[in-house]
Amino acid sequence: MSCNIELNYDKVTKLNFKPFYVIGKGGFGKVWKVEMKKTGKIYAMKEMFKTKIINKKSINSVMNER
Repeated sequence: MSCNIELNYDKVTKLNFKPFYVIGKGGFGKVWKVEMKKTGKIYAMKEMFKTKIINKKSINSVMNER
């Protein structure tokens, strides 16, 4: 069994993606349909608001989700 995984350790930021539209909303933020500018691949990006997480005292559960 062979596995072709290309590891890329470059820092990926929000600026590496082109947003299209919101595909979902939750208690802490939104999920966006995005396209990676470099590759053209489509992803879902979760945007979370730090103040909402802290106010609801949900830091541990959010970090575990990661």
